Amino acid sequence: MPQKRNISTNQLLEAFKMYNSSASFQFVIDTLQLDMDKMTLRQYYHRYQQHGLKALLPKASNRHYSESFKRQVVLEYQRESYSTRALAAKYNIPAHETVRGWIILYTAGKPLADYTPRPEVYTMKARKTTYEERVEIVKVCLENGLNYTETAARYNVKYAQVYSWVQKYKKHGNAGLTDGRGRGKPPSTLSEAETQAARIEALEARNKWLEMENEVLKKRKQIEEEDATKIRQKAAYQTIDELKSRFPISRLCRVLEISRASYYKWTHRVTQQYEIEQIFTQSHQTYGYRRVYIYLRLIRKIRVNHKRVYRLMDQMGWKAVIRRKPKRYVRSTPQMTAENILNRQFDAAGPNQKWVTDVTEFKLTTGQKAYLSAIYDLGSGRIVSHVLGRANNNPLVFEIFRQAEQTTDARNILFHSDRGFQYTSRAFQKKLRERGFISSMSRVDRCIDNGPREGVWSIIKCEMYHLRRYQTFEALKCDIDRFITFFNTERITLKMAQLR
Repeated sequence: MPQKRNISTNQLLEAFKMYNSSASFQFVIDTLQLDMDKMTLRQYYHRYQQHGLKALLPKASNRHYSESFKRQVVLEYQRESYSTRALAAKYNIPAHETVRGWIILYTAGKPLADYTPRPEVYTMKARKTTYEERVEIVKVCLENGLNYTETAARYNVKYAQVYSWVQKYKKHGNAGLTDGRGRGKPPSTLSEAETQAARIEALEARNKWLEMENEVLKKRKQIEEEDATKIRQKAAYQTIDELKSRFPISRLCRVLEISRASYYKWTHRVTQQYEIEQIFTQSHQTYGYRRVYIYLRLIRKIRVNHKRVYRLMDQMGWKAVIRRKPKRYVRSTPQMTAENILNRQFDAAGPNQKWVTDVTEFKLTTGQKAYLSAIYDLGSGRIVSHVLGRANNNPLVFEIFRQAEQTTDARNILFHSDRGFQYTSRAFQKKLRERGFISSMSRVDRCIDNGPREGVWSIIKCEMYHLRRYQTFEALKCDIDRFITFFNTERITLKMAQLR
């Protein structure tokens, strides 16, 4: 490959122009700040005088000189008494050292062989070869008297490869051509001292491995005894974390029989404990792992397995609040009754089609009672209206009805209740008829006929009322208002579990 020149052809032409105007070569170099000495510049000048501009143009590859041409230059040197620099300028040879080298070879009686440039055998990427190929290449090179460059070009391998194979073959024979990368020298090429040293080194390495294995297994057993979570492979990962400063991670993984990829995945794991705690607190500490899982998937868009949520909540002692079984109803003698038109058809195509209502009781620590009446829309799953009163009477029921009818102008709403005295009273039935509502009532001793309403009471008592003790009516009312707002706008239900 030709050497790169530090100055351009235009710079050389400008330098020659200054020299022809009676300037010295040294003055030209100092003025133009050329990166060369005056002898080199003079040589370029003489070549330019004899061969013109082509002598200054850079060459893309090395020049090829035949044996006859070399012999002609050498003989001219001997007969005509030319200097090597003069001959280099005359024949446009870039370096006069090239001419000197030919003269030395000819004087020593060595042949002036043709030079065929093959730069690819020096710069190409080493090719993979088999043991049989290496033996063949070496034998062809030695038996036929080929040089390394010719052999490399013939078999399309790198020059350095041929050189290395020939040297190994001369020293160790065919055994030197085996592929010993990563395994050291072939055993057949080792001396007795080297064999003994290799055996001792292998025994020492084995002892170190056994000592490391013993320490790693003891450490894992200690961590397993101290870990209360009993998570699979966690003790192995923690063992690697503690011992990786002393032993390579790959060896620790091999002893513990786990892959390095699984260990690195564990080190970059993302735990959802903070999100779970936040959701659990936001739900007033009532959500179990199922609803927390649904919230993470639907609202937070976090991909997580429900078993992980269960495990993390179990470690923290967080559990869902379980509803108590409802009490049986006490039979009463109604004034006016209606058929069970709802007939447990609790599905609705949209809001303001089916309303259910009821009254439930709360006890304060002072012994006083409070009564909550509410209307629940089966279509929207929301509480339409609610009123907390100190007495279970008609005004309580009339007030929630008044609030509810102000939320919509719809008529023919199916209004379902139990057979409580408020709902069977003539005054309340008259209000339903005036508003155009259709009255429906549960059968006697069939509380499941109003199941969704009973379910709402259970949720309020289970997730709010039973979690604390209320001394005042105002405190109870404040908490009920806040929980119903949460129920209508934020609360996650298991029906949302149809994840996308």
